[in-house]
Amino acid sequence: MAEVSEKDLAELRRKISVLEQDVQHLVSHDQLTGLLIRSAFLKRVEHFLADAKSTPLAQQCAVIEIGIRGIPRITGALGRHVGDYVISALAARLSNAIPSDCLICRLDYWSFAIFLPRITEALEALVTAKRLIELLDEPIDWVERTLTIEAAAGVALAGKMDADSIMLLHRAGVAYKAATESGGPGYAFFNPALEQAVKRKQDVQMALNEALENGYFSLAFQPYFQTSGGELAGMEALIRLNHPTLGFVSPAEFIPVAEETGMIQKIGAWVLVEACRVASHWPPHLLVSINFSPEQFLSGHLLSDVHNALELSSFPAYRMEVEITESTMLSDTEIVMSQLSALREMGCHIVMDDFGTGYSSLSYLWKFPFSKLKIDRSFIQAMETRPQVRGLLRTILDLSRNLGLKVTAEGIETVEQAELLRSQRCDFIQGYLCGKPVPESEVAAVIMTRFAASLKNMKSPEEDIPPAPMRFEF
Repeated sequence: MAEVSEKDLAELRRKISVLEQDVQHLVSHDQLTGLLIRSAFLKRVEHFLADAKSTPLAQQCAVIEIGIRGIPRITGALGRHVGDYVISALAARLSNAIPSDCLICRLDYWSFAIFLPRITEALEALVTAKRLIELLDEPIDWVERTLTIEAAAGVALAGKMDADSIMLLHRAGVAYKAATESGGPGYAFFNPALEQAVKRKQDVQMALNEALENGYFSLAFQPYFQTSGGELAGMEALIRLNHPTLGFVSPAEFIPVAEETGMIQKIGAWVLVEACRVASHWPPHLLVSINFSPEQFLSGHLLSDVHNALELSSFPAYRMEVEITESTMLSDTEIVMSQLSALREMGCHIVMDDFGTGYSSLSYLWKFPFSKLKIDRSFIQAMETRPQVRGLLRTILDLSRNLGLKVTAEGIETVEQAELLRSQRCDFIQGYLCGKPVPESEVAAVIMTRFAASLKNMKSPEEDIPPAPMRFEF
């Protein structure tokens, strides 16, 4: 066997070293973009933080998480290969835009992370994030198309080196989430309040997972009345969540979480069944109003959920009011319209809730099969002090009558408000003056009280004295 020379051994060692470097590069870099992968990024950031702790520097450091919204839309319409092309182009933009001493990684399919090792002040990180967002927002040409995208960023600082790499990236992610949900400029700094909000949201989500199985949900019912005579016309079903650990959780807090997580369909189905069950024991002239989320119309189960609820309690569809907001109609007009038309054919009444808070409300009044609209409480609160609001209210009522729509005014809190609405011939009123939401156990008392009040205002056949006008003393 021939002896291997020192020169050959040196060459072999060099090739092995190169091969190891190539393998190390492959396992630490993303194949599509050539950027660091998450684990390699975190490892290098951790090394920097450890060195900085041993030799404190005057500068701060920061992690920026940048997410690209619109990639699922592009891949869904044009294919995954087009999405890959867009991600590669954006990665190249980022690589060319940051200094050589910074680190950049691809976190997942449509998000990146950048580590700024030395910044003199927090504003520098903010300026960098804003600049990168503007850079990534520039359109990308694909064949004969121009693809538009939108970026958002979250920034986390580690000025006192009090965080490890995982925590720093987590905080940047929390800030990024806040930036996407705030409707603001598209970027946000991490602060402890954001983390508390994230934890609270997670707690609410866990509570929702437990609520249906353990009976933590309940319904309250708020009455509404005919304005002319004060007779009880129906009740609105309002969901409540009382958790053994979190206590009472407002619908304004848990409904958005249910919509975001997809749980709203099951919760909405439960509300339908419970509302119909309770209302089936009421006098047959009383209606029940039920609020529907936009997500229920996109779930594919809404019509079957309504049919199931009506059938279980033998509850007639003409006694159900389906309340939707303008945001429902904006979600997907054709899908929503077809289901509203089907509900109307079943006999349900379609109600436009929170009228006056959107921008396109008037056009929807004739496009969709409404039978009633509810004037938002903000109108009612303003009409006593702002004469122009009274004029607008008259216009809304006149328009509704011309279109054959009934009108309910929400948020009635004073006798003066009720009298003003009666003088304007508003059909129904609802609010704390008339009655607060009550649990199922108190609904019968509300019905009996209003029935007794109606009897007192009825004219006796033997009497020639006209009945006294109904006073709004609820």
